[in-house]
Amino acid sequence: MAGLRLRNALKNSKFWRGKEHEMQIARGNIYPETTSNSKDPIISTEDTSIERVPVRIYRPADMREVERLPGVVYLHGGGFCMDEFVNYDLMICRMLKLRRMVLIYVRYRLAPEFPFPAAVDDCFAVTRYIQRNTEQLNMDSEKLILMGDDAGGNLTMNMLIRMISEDGLDLPKFKVQIVLVPFIQALNFITPSYQICDNIKAPTFPNAEFMLKSLITYALGFATLDNSEIRKLLENAHWTDEIRKSHFPKHVRPDVLPKNLEKPMVKSAMSKKTDSGLARKLNDKFLDPMFSPLFADDEILRNFPKTYILSTEIDCLRDDAFFLAERLRQLDVDVTHRHWTGMDHSFLFLEFYKNSFKALQEIITYLDKNL
Repeated sequence: MAGLRLRNALKNSKFWRGKEHEMQIARGNIYPETTSNSKDPIISTEDTSIERVPVRIYRPADMREVERLPGVVYLHGGGFCMDEFVNYDLMICRMLKLRRMVLIYVRYRLAPEFPFPAAVDDCFAVTRYIQRNTEQLNMDSEKLILMGDDAGGNLTMNMLIRMISEDGLDLPKFKVQIVLVPFIQALNFITPSYQICDNIKAPTFPNAEFMLKSLITYALGFATLDNSEIRKLLENAHWTDEIRKSHFPKHVRPDVLPKNLEKPMVKSAMSKKTDSGLARKLNDKFLDPMFSPLFADDEILRNFPKTYILSTEIDCLRDDAFFLAERLRQLDVDVTHRHWTGMDHSFLFLEFYKNSFKALQEIITYLDKNL
């Protein structure tokens, strides 16, 4: 945490000197991008492109040509703005040592250069190609998995929403969805978990402010909001009378959260006034199901495959996972929700956490039972 905060301070100093967009600076200072090949002798990696989108394909090094293994499409996190590739590479290799699979890591275009819906379009192009070419990719067409974290959890849901909307195509289906610490809604920013993480001293990273800056960058590209506008968003000042009267608020009600979850000592108040400027800038995107998949139609969500949701206690996105699990269960989707007490947003990718390996083992056990 100390290292991340120091790098965040360096990022802010460069930003105020007017060098680049804040998220471009963050890529180099907080989440440096590493693209070197994995040196693990058990895992074979291939850097290539699918439908002009860069990907890395992971296979067992001793894989036989005739072998067909479960196929994973992995959509990474980073708030749609970053790709912490070096840590994902380590995590994926650890996971593939636990189970023989073929995994394709998708390096979709990032904001601010490529705002919404560029990431959705890239991931969908790759996912459709994989469905059409499972044999060529050494994948078992009856054992396909969509997996992603943070922004990638959002994107896995978007892949399913588009596939179900285009029903009728004779392509292999995804049997399981794995969503890890997912971002799934841009409506309610005064949830208990956003409030707990709403300051620079929050015991995790990203904090609420940085999360909102990522979402704004994904929505608006190089356009930015000032700090006062971000504070207003953290009071839900983008809610209009139409939103308040709509069905959207019922899907993000904190009363569905378990009683034993930590709640803030002092609750932030909902803004009594709508900031019409914020609403005009953001609501068309924030409420689009391709941006906030929690708000997709019932008829689409109830056709989701078996879904594994992972959440962490120290995370501004903590409550989103509970909203998602509740919504899918109401629609009779087979949901397994694993909540990790005491863990933070990025624990899965940090080898010094013993629980990171334990969590990966649990995910693999879930796949063993459900493929």
